[in-house]
Amino acid sequence: MDKAALRAQFLRRREVLRPDELQRLSFRLAERVLRYLEQHPQQVLHVFLPRVGKNEVNTWLLIEQLRVQRPEVQLVVPRVVPGTFELEHYRLTPEVPLLTSRWGIPEPDPLRAERVLPAGLDLVLVPLLAFDEEGYRLGYGGGFYDRFLPLCRPEVPKIGLSLFAPVACIPDRHAYDRRLDACFAPEADWYWT
Repeated sequence: MDKAALRAQFLRRREVLRPDELQRLSFRLAERVLRYLEQHPQQVLHVFLPRVGKNEVNTWLLIEQLRVQRPEVQLVVPRVVPGTFELEHYRLTPEVPLLTSRWGIPEPDPLRAERVLPAGLDLVLVPLLAFDEEGYRLGYGGGFYDRFLPLCRPEVPKIGLSLFAPVACIPDRHAYDRRLDACFAPEADWYWT
């Protein structure tokens, strides 16, 4: 199976999730991240926002809980730089307006939000379709996170959030594919560093 076939398989697995099931899985992932943060306090947390209508992990559940339980944590979210494969990162506060990108992703208005450089991040939560037992992820294929993650400080944990358990191996890995430090799924956590 190649990456395209694996990507299609996991997109189908997501499509069939009922809304209540997606909420339950997303809530379990939020609990896992909160437990991690109890043991590894971080001040600046990068989190992705879910694409509208794509059954992605609902990170809004985590964001809401962090705002109540850990208000000292500064939340940062990405924005695709138009016409490129690059990400910019902005502080997410309740006052920051969100615009919907052409991919259906809520993104901060760059004119109304404070930009944060990758070197200023303490933890990155990474979106993915699937991951493997060696810590490699399968995304949508644009390479946005593969370009972004090396810009972070080497010691910054890069943790994937997955709705499903790992596959044995992501096929067709390339030199630019970045290994995660950990991945959280609703039923278990995996660590590679």
